Amino acid sequence: MITRLVPPDGNLVQGQPELTIDPGLAAAAGELIAASQNHYSPAEGVAELRRAVAGKIGMLNGVEIDPDAVPLELLITPGATGGLIAIAATYLKDMSALVFEPYYPYHRRIIEELGGRTQIFTLDTETLRFDREELRVRCRELRDRREFPLRAIIACTPVNPTGKVFTREELQAIADVCQEFDLLCIADEVYEHYVTGPRPHLSIASLPGMWERTITVNSFSKSWNISGWRLGYAYGHHRLVAPLNNANNVFYVCAPTPLQKALAQVLMADPHYYARLREKFISKRLRASIALAEVGFRIYDSGSAFYIWARIPERFDDAMPLNQALIERAGVAGVPGSAFTDSDQWDAYMRLCIAREDDILEIALSKLTHALAGTTLG
Repeated sequence: MITRLVPPDGNLVQGQPELTIDPGLAAAAGELIAASQNHYSPAEGVAELRRAVAGKIGMLNGVEIDPDAVPLELLITPGATGGLIAIAATYLKDMSALVFEPYYPYHRRIIEELGGRTQIFTLDTETLRFDREELRVRCRELRDRREFPLRAIIACTPVNPTGKVFTREELQAIADVCQEFDLLCIADEVYEHYVTGPRPHLSIASLPGMWERTITVNSFSKSWNISGWRLGYAYGHHRLVAPLNNANNVFYVCAPTPLQKALAQVLMADPHYYARLREKFISKRLRASIALAEVGFRIYDSGSAFYIWARIPERFDDAMPLNQALIERAGVAGVPGSAFTDSDQWDAYMRLCIAREDDILEIALSKLTHALAGTTLG
């Protein structure tokens, strides 16, 4: 793993926020643990957090769900990963899901570990857009084949690794294809609170006809700086979501009880929390983009600010050896674009995670830019 090859002040690799926890959340967790709230909870999650999450979804995602509905419309899961595992185990064995390239590797790995397959649909290298009719034709071909027929499309927005925010038109194209070919949509919205450009985040489940065929997964790992707590959620129509709780229970029993209860206390307490988060990351992205552009990186204007996706300086044509040289000579690294792709057209791209405290981010950027501006590389 690349993260282990560089010191903390050179780590632009790992996709987790290495920022301090909210003090109120930390205090609440400590009090609940000390009060011995440390035992099993329902597999679907504690009632307090489920209600808080339902409030958040209604306010920020434009989707109304009933946290007390039976059959279930909402599950608390061990991170978004837990939700994806439950979906793959329940719906995708001997089936396929389509992923857009560049893709998040765990979308592929989870499905294939649990007996399914993934199919790649490549976005345009420069714009990261796709042709609506090409998507339709590809999905029709995959749906009609005998082995591993297409069952789902994974719509991740903002995208890991590129940060791309899908437009309303693109999401509508995905929705239309899902409805035409009776496909499930798996919406991964982990990075929704890092949307910074004029194009707002839009939950595909809110589009007409999509509530009945969309399972949305999300996580608190990024937005609350608690990746090690393993807290996320999945929601959708009860016919889709209720069956997931069997896998959720068998694989995990429950998400950590005191941590669920602590998050429930603060999740909706501060109406300005996410706005401040966005402003903080707008500043980080601006500083990082300026520094990287000065040494020749061409930054993709993604509309979000957790990752930077960039074409490496033109004198290099492969990010893999460049990254290795940065590790060895400067103690800094990102992730080569080839880690997120099957085709070699992305070899000259790199993902850099900027979710670091400002002083750490400045040191890492300084290491990288000095190495590239000097004579030690290239």
